[in-house]
Amino acid sequence: MIVADDHCPPIYPSQRAQPQRKFHARSRTPPSFVVKFDVIVAGAGPGGAEAARAAARAGLRTLLAEEHPTVGVPSHCTGKLSHHAFDEFDIPRSLALNAVSAAVFHSPGGVAVRVRRATVDSYVVDRVTFDRWLVDRAASAGAEVRTGMRITAARRSGGGIVVTAHQRGRAFEAWCRLIIDAEGAAPRLPPSLGLSVPRRHALGLQYQMRGVGGIEADTPELFFGRTVAPGFFAWLMPVGGDRARVGLCVDATVTRRAPVRFLDRLIATHPGVAPRFANAVVEGKVAGRIPLMGPRGPVGTDGMIIVGDAAGQVKATSGGGIYYAMIAGRIAGEVAPRYVGGERAAVAEYNRRWRKRFGLEVAFTAFGRRAINHLSDADLDTVLRMIAESPQLRESVERAGDTQFQSRLFLPLLRGLGAAGLRRPGLIPLVSKALLHGMLTQV
Repeated sequence: MIVADDHCPPIYPSQRAQPQRKFHARSRTPPSFVVKFDVIVAGAGPGGAEAARAAARAGLRTLLAEEHPTVGVPSHCTGKLSHHAFDEFDIPRSLALNAVSAAVFHSPGGVAVRVRRATVDSYVVDRVTFDRWLVDRAASAGAEVRTGMRITAARRSGGGIVVTAHQRGRAFEAWCRLIIDAEGAAPRLPPSLGLSVPRRHALGLQYQMRGVGGIEADTPELFFGRTVAPGFFAWLMPVGGDRARVGLCVDATVTRRAPVRFLDRLIATHPGVAPRFANAVVEGKVAGRIPLMGPRGPVGTDGMIIVGDAAGQVKATSGGGIYYAMIAGRIAGEVAPRYVGGERAAVAEYNRRWRKRFGLEVAFTAFGRRAINHLSDADLDTVLRMIAESPQLRESVERAGDTQFQSRLFLPLLRGLGAAGLRRPGLIPLVSKALLHGMLTQV
């Protein structure tokens, strides 16, 4: 087993015996070493863990490096995960805190639209427990996992990539054939190898609260409005009993005000929220950013593949990306043996495969976000009121709606709104204007 710092053994030692390698000391302070791997994965979130697992299962010498001391900490999201992910990745249902089958959408003017699926749409997980489970699984497959290891730079050298990393105040270098970047929404490494990273982000803040009133266990609530959450929305996510996660995101290109100002005002003054939080207490806070509008360019190059938030593989309408990150990570780990074996076309294969699996959804939700953001609060009231007043429209949403594959709802919803527009003057021009903006606007 390779240990770059003999005072910092891996938290999750590999289950596969590894040959001991010699370090190559460098004459500088702090001491620096060169350690060799086939694959280094930067970031032990869901995408990174799945990438490391797939690469290690293929027999590659794999390092999974996590900059934080504890896997899953800090958490950055609501933990809502599609049932598709549970099925595809054999995730035990015991990791779910709650199941989600319905939703309530609150318009800026107070219109509430309730929709319910016949089956479970998604589950809510505790990200710390979930992420640790994924990392344990990667370690069991043979990956060497290091926590508290921050990779700060990457450069091409010797037919591979040399990364500079720091752990407990000591610096060292490691060499690999391929680095899989799963750093999250603000990656440091891709630009050093000539890749672009997402530049438009939503900034988010979420409180975990206890003592919240009026919770329906399987029904999250979403709140829209330019004074509620400019460029995005606010949410209330039940997690069991009287506990809920309440938060919001704001588009940093739309407002300069911090998310905390909007969230505190929502809890204190929103008529659909404030009375239910009269006796609630905050148990914890998490903050983060979400890349919007998809990848800016290639998500792979010679020596590097990018997955998850770092690549912009996120639904711009909702900010969800765990499932996509896991798919992309697994694909990256699966093509890694070909790349390590000298087939540079493996990077193009990764790009082709992830786009085939969910590229349409990333593009469609970016289109949807642009269209929605073009609507005024009055426009949103009109659209949501039409859905609330139309059993046929609600039935279309309930039948075709799938938060993981939102493009499937587009045509049924468009047909329903078109039919409703024949009875309500002004609706068709409103929807047409938003759709045109979504198609033509690039940011």
